[in-house]
Amino acid sequence: MTTDHTHNSFAGTSLSPGAPDRPRTAGTSTPRITPAQRSALLAGAKDPLGLLPKSVNLRTLASLADAGYVGLDQSRDILRGQEATRDQLDVWGGALTEAGWQRARAEGAGRFRIVIVGCGKAKQDRRVTAGAMYVGTFHGSCRETAKALLQDGGRQYILSAAHGLLDLTTEIDPYDITVGDPGSVSADFVQAQVRERGIESAEVTVLAGSKYVALARQSWPGLEAPLAGAGGIGEMKQRLSQIRLAARAEAGQER
Repeated sequence: MTTDHTHNSFAGTSLSPGAPDRPRTAGTSTPRITPAQRSALLAGAKDPLGLLPKSVNLRTLASLADAGYVGLDQSRDILRGQEATRDQLDVWGGALTEAGWQRARAEGAGRFRIVIVGCGKAKQDRRVTAGAMYVGTFHGSCRETAKALLQDGGRQYILSAAHGLLDLTTEIDPYDITVGDPGSVSADFVQAQVRERGIESAEVTVLAGSKYVALARQSWPGLEAPLAGAGGIGEMKQRLSQIRLAARAEAGQER
């Protein structure tokens, strides 16, 4: 798994780019923020990538970047590693940094929610991002369901038999291995990733087969597994469809 440790800077302040995972603890120093800044942070926390709405004005974006709470969206190749200058923020908007996720939670964003989707056998034949690698219909249905579950905020990961937890933007090569095969990731490996990201206490839902659920459960014993006990892919897809409809109805977006 590739992790980008590049930092952005704005007004002399070192920032963590994009929208990394929320840290497990709050910092010792908590600068005061305005109501507009707080509103922007909470709005960003509702997006799976931490993207702030376009309605947030440049002055607020710049002040949040100066405080270390906002950087550039690292899911876009053109912005990866770029500085979060005022001009860049004006053109591209902003995304919560690691500190931004932390502050949003402290301001009432609530418990961080994660939806994990299992990887799939059908893949691209070249190096691409994890979000584009898996092309099977079941994986696609799981991804759409994850998106519906995260309408109020959170983060989506792919659980890969070869790489463990994957951000959607991480580039990987094709592979032919599944959970339980020789050389596949262990529970200890995934647990180390969870600790590194500081997401041990997240509210977790896993949309995957039983082997992937069992692997994830070693890190999150209380996770939700709505596909557990299904009789096959057909029943799993039916459940996924029902989950999407329920999530959209709850959000007032049923269509």
